[in-house]
Amino acid sequence: MDDLLTRLENTSPDNEEDQQIISMAASWLGRTCPVIPHYQTNISKPQTDFRDQLQSCLPSLNIEEEKSLNSLPPVDLLLPDHNMVIEIQGPSHYVSGDFNTRNGSTLLKIALLQKAGFEVIEIPVNQLRSRDSIKLYIDQIKTRVDIPPQGHGSVLLKSGSADEKYGTAYI
Repeated sequence: MDDLLTRLENTSPDNEEDQQIISMAASWLGRTCPVIPHYQTNISKPQTDFRDQLQSCLPSLNIEEEKSLNSLPPVDLLLPDHNMVIEIQGPSHYVSGDFNTRNGSTLLKIALLQKAGFEVIEIPVNQLRSRDSIKLYIDQIKTRVDIPPQGHGSVLLKSGSADEKYGTAYI
């Protein structure tokens, strides 16, 4: 990781992706970040739809959107009262857009959020195509924030070490 940070520090300051990776690498190493990355916020329709559904099911839930935490790229949804992050992940979060293998920057971001004490729920956007699957995720979030789900089935959200698919929800 130190070698990566050293190599990245010598890259073009105009490359936003490199700056973001430098920031995450510095954070992982507990070092001062040599750059101040600029993060573009992008609120996708699936993110908005999921947030709206979650808010309508849990009107008192405090939900912040596109919030930067600890100099990391913004998280899609933050439930600050529960120290929980929900990431709606489109194809750009995966190698070859395959929804099977997350890319390195996504893995690093998730690991850093967990290291900072956040529970992270990753939801692949391809899993949000039906109202039933959205409801399953919302029911699981209700359980995690100590609000009992209402009927229907639920899905187990995995969490664990950096070697596992942590915080990832699959139906």
